[in-house]
Amino acid sequence: MNVKADALMRKRNTLVAQIGIERDALAQQGAALRPAAQMIDKVNAGIRFINRHPGVLLLPITILALWRPRRLFAYAVSGIGLWRLVQRGRHRLRRY
Repeated sequence: MNVKADALMRKRNTLVAQIGIERDALAQQGAALRPAAQMIDKVNAGIRFINRHPGVLLLPITILALWRPRRLFAYAVSGIGLWRLVQRGRHRLRRY
């Protein structure tokens, strides 16, 4: 084996060992983020479920309408106000 190939092999082995160390360190740092990532995955799964099955939302609304119709009206008014506030904020963000 010539000297150049031997130097390249040593350099490669050093880099492979360094990659292993960095991979282990990254796995340890990523372990701290695992609970947050799992929570985000659960929220995304719930959103996908509701997008696939929008009728699921009708049950609580129907129960609320039968149980407390005035409260449903208050929630509707609050929801419309919140919707308008969000739309106004989105419009202002687009201007900048």
